[in-house]
Amino acid sequence: MKCSRLKNLVRDWYQQVRSFTLSPLKMMDLVNKHIKQCPTCQQDEDLPLELEQLREIVRVPHTVATKEEKIAEEPVYVYEEEIVEEEEEI
Repeated sequence: MKCSRLKNLVRDWYQQVRSFTLSPLKMMDLVNKHIKQCPTCQQDEDLPLELEQLREIVRVPHTVATKEEKIAEEPVYVYEEEIVEEEEEI
C-alpha cells in the first residue's frame, strides 16, 4: 500500500474487527469507500493483491449473497393443507 492514510485506517479498523466492534464486511466497505476517494490508492497497482490478502485475513467472503439469492424458494406453511381442506368442506 502506497497510501499511508489507508495503512493507518486499516490498522485501526482491523483492531476494531478483532475486538468485535466492527464487522469484517463493514471494514472492507470502508476500505472500498476510501479507495474510491483517494487518488493515491486509485493509482496503486499492487493494491488489489493486498486487498485480496486482507480479505483472507479478516475472512470476508468475496461476494455477498443478494436478497434474491437468499430467498431461493417460497416458504412452506405448516397449516397450508389444513386450510385448503376446511375450504373444501364449506
